[in-house]
Amino acid sequence: MRPVSSVARPMGIIRKINLHNGVRILFERIPYTRSASVGFWIDVGSRNEQDAENGLSHFIEHMFFKGTLRKNAYELSNAMNLIGGNVNAFTSQENICLSAKVIDEHLGHAIGLLAEIYQESAFSEDEIERERNVVLEEVSMYNDTPDELVVDMFMNRLYADHPIGRPILGAPENILRFQRDDIQRFLGREFAPDRIVVAVAGNFDQRRVEPQIRRIFEPISPNGWERNPLTRPAPVYSSHNEDRQLEQVHFCIGTDAPERASGERFGFSILNMIIGGGTSSRIFQEVREKRGLAYSVGSFDCTFKDAGCFAISGGCNPRNIHKVLELCLAEVRKFCGEGVTTGEIENAREQIKSSIVLGMENCSTRMARLAEYEMYFGEYVPVDHVIAKLNAVTRDDVRNLADKYLRDRPVTFTSIGPDKKFERYLNGMTF
Repeated sequence: MRPVSSVARPMGIIRKINLHNGVRILFERIPYTRSASVGFWIDVGSRNEQDAENGLSHFIEHMFFKGTLRKNAYELSNAMNLIGGNVNAFTSQENICLSAKVIDEHLGHAIGLLAEIYQESAFSEDEIERERNVVLEEVSMYNDTPDELVVDMFMNRLYADHPIGRPILGAPENILRFQRDDIQRFLGREFAPDRIVVAVAGNFDQRRVEPQIRRIFEPISPNGWERNPLTRPAPVYSSHNEDRQLEQVHFCIGTDAPERASGERFGFSILNMIIGGGTSSRIFQEVREKRGLAYSVGSFDCTFKDAGCFAISGGCNPRNIHKVLELCLAEVRKFCGEGVTTGEIENAREQIKSSIVLGMENCSTRMARLAEYEMYFGEYVPVDHVIAKLNAVTRDDVRNLADKYLRDRPVTFTSIGPDKKFERYLNGMTF
């Protein structure tokens, strides 16, 4: 066993334990709460899938809740209800997480239940057939949500032919094909102990919780299978419209941006907030507040281990789409041309800092933060360090980031609505 390390914090101490097989365990005790959160994080997601496996990570996440070797699906659901709180899971491009938030006295039961789900899921053929239909219904529901679908389309075009750009839910033809052997093969190939991070935050006694987690994870043998190789995505700039007759038309337009671990992410988060990240942002004020042309419009940035993107998205009445798009493009170009004010930077900085600090009052947020920093940075980064980095961002930093990532940059554009409304935008554009 590798040594235990500790990081002191104002509210307590972060403790990290490295097991001999590569599993990492992180603890943050918050004694003034009556709740605790635990997460089993696997550093595997849809980007680890081969083409024919697209959607398998998400399908496995569903199957984790469809019965174990000791409990059928109903008994498992009942066991989750008995401990109260919230037991859940999610899949992203880069992670799968099984988590539970419970009152402190039920933490041991929650850890035991997550362990049973993770290690003893039965993946029965009958349940696979039933859940196959459930996942297909989820895909259909998503396809009927154009404001989300248009962002998925954007990612698919920006990262064309790369796993990060594929939908996390998967292609229906793949979902129809998945079998138990596919699940077992993917688990054996990708779910290695050195990709597991266990994070616990809240009110707990480490003397009781640590031995329980060790008993669960120490016996896992290192993985000897050849994993699906990961490649760095390269942005591709193109335009695409899906022809639909809708009450609103939807669009997403953007380009590449700093990756997750980049030192530029602090300044870029402020840039994004000023352009379209909040209700006081330039795009929101210009499009919605001043002109009333849209209900939902704004910008976002999305980061991965080795890539990132920035995009503007929104929806409006078809007769207003040209005005809305031109206003959004104009605001980006004005931002690059005129720069920002000190007041805008201070406003954006305080919004981001407040979001971080207020989030730390939730033990589930703290649990997730422990795991994510471990997976992306290999170490815990104190909140004070993040805030210091945000405080150090200057007008010149933001201006330089705009010059580097936005000024005259080619963009990817996707839209959902009548083709004729978007003809002028489908031949390539720049910010």
